Amino acid sequence: MSFLEICKWLQHLGWATAIRESTLAFPIIEGSHVLSLSISIGIVIFLDLRLLRLTFRETPISRIMKAIGPWMIGGMFVMVFTGILLFCAQATSAYMNIFFRIKMLLLVAGALNAGYYQWRYYPYMADWDLSDRVPIGAKVIAVLSIVFWFGVIVCGRTMAYEI
Repeated sequence: MSFLEICKWLQHLGWATAIRESTLAFPIIEGSHVLSLSISIGIVIFLDLRLLRLTFRETPISRIMKAIGPWMIGGMFVMVFTGILLFCAQATSAYMNIFFRIKMLLLVAGALNAGYYQWRYYPYMADWDLSDRVPIGAKVIAVLSIVFWFGVIVCGRTMAYEI
């Protein structure tokens, strides 16, 4: 069974058809997706800018992360859940869209980038988050994060006009 056949099966499930054909469900899910993206990715970019020492230089990043991290995680959860619902509602056309495929690649790259930061730098963040020197690797991860998430947003918006 090819992935395209799986997409066809997925979008013809009763609940996926109901979402797609509903005058309220699809816009509410899509609006929730965009709002949760704004919250979660906004926080990620805010933290990336702090890692680059462009914002809140006097506030330890560990303190910022502790305060707003749960909002970021919650936003990510809602963003992924609503994204899956939106995909299922129009799986075939989404799968055939080049911007969707690029978006998925960028999402994976962003997740791997974040995972590497969590593994390599997060455990030691409190040691350097107030100093003038942020490890160069953490800065590279922050720049890549901004690039990946910007790409996800651009592809997501462009995809919406192509489906």
